[in-house]
Amino acid sequence: MKVTKSVSKKSIIGISGHAGAGHVHSHCGFVQDDSAGFAVATEIIKKAFPARTTISSVSADLYSGEITVVTDGGGVGKATARRGFTPYEIELLDRGEGLDAVYSQTAAFKVFGRIYGQGVLEAPVALQTACCLAVMDTFEKQFPGELVYGLEDMPNKNGGCFGACVEIEGIPVSVMALVNSSDGGVGPDEDLEGNIMLGDKGRAMKDLGLDVVPTIVLESKAYVPSLCQGIDHDRLWVRINKDSDNVYVYEALLKGLEKTKFPYINSDTAYPRGTGELKDAVEVLGERISQIGSTFSKTKTSAEKVTLIAELALLVSQDAGGVTFMSSHMHDQVGGGGIMSGMCAVLSMTVSESYIREWKIPAFVPADSAKILQVISEALPVLATNIHKATEQLNERFSFNKDDHEFLFGSKTVRS
Repeated sequence: MKVTKSVSKKSIIGISGHAGAGHVHSHCGFVQDDSAGFAVATEIIKKAFPARTTISSVSADLYSGEITVVTDGGGVGKATARRGFTPYEIELLDRGEGLDAVYSQTAAFKVFGRIYGQGVLEAPVALQTACCLAVMDTFEKQFPGELVYGLEDMPNKNGGCFGACVEIEGIPVSVMALVNSSDGGVGPDEDLEGNIMLGDKGRAMKDLGLDVVPTIVLESKAYVPSLCQGIDHDRLWVRINKDSDNVYVYEALLKGLEKTKFPYINSDTAYPRGTGELKDAVEVLGERISQIGSTFSKTKTSAEKVTLIAELALLVSQDAGGVTFMSSHMHDQVGGGGIMSGMCAVLSMTVSESYIREWKIPAFVPADSAKILQVISEALPVLATNIHKATEQLNERFSFNKDDHEFLFGSKTVRS
């Protein structure tokens, strides 16, 4: 893929990919590396702006709980773990030296051996966040004034975004990479994922022209039991809702996949809108937690208490990730991928059953990026050919009321 700095500064296509810090598990056995989109988007930007993102040092303060990642390019990223770091955890941080901070969940996975969100394992999530922020700072240090940056300006959030206008094989494309992260390493909280255009991120999207162009949204590397059981190979995965999203972006990605000959699956019935699906899931999980609590309050034996608390731990460390990651009202408008109506299609990856049996948690690696980059390279010319139709459909279907979400930027209350 040939990527150069943009000459025109006016893009016709967008690419957006995020890292959901700590968004590892969900309900029904779903488990993912939700930093894949951030990694691929950054790899594209790096081809035009060759930043040095290898980790040169990782350190943590024993008393404040702050972790610092420094890259070879001089970038510095800081985050905190709510319950701090033990001396033994600080010893493990040396394992991060020489890893690529772009692959943030993989780095945290390699250093600590396991990663959970929802405040279960805060140290790995804090490391993941610091990696992403260090990547952003690396570009700012090495290419001052040449890229666009934004903050995740919601209460208790410490993520951000960066992007650039580039030309991919001569096609003008705006690319954004973002990290959604909560203070203390307790995420996930992804009310600004995908191409949701709010707050300072919305300002950055406008600066890049991402508010008006058909967009490829890059998502995770995941094990999805209903799709992956019995499957012996990894597959790429393209999704839209045919009634809400951009069919032309979807079809271009399918053409790109056909040209690469990579195994893939696709769906045009994903991301239903306005169904109250997430609100219902919150209520169901709340009932399950309440039932455990009610039963627990009546137990007499240690064995019963241990069994119930262990079940609660599973719900909190795994199933809860599927409902905490986004506000219910937001999910009704943008679906689980954070995709505003009319604009996008989603490209991601699924893993084999044997992979998840061995690794337990997916780890997105450069070889995975290379596959997705190849698909994008083949899909972009197809989409460019149909860009007028894709843009027309965007204008017809676009629907997003910012006023519905303004309270997210000022409220200090817990969000559903």
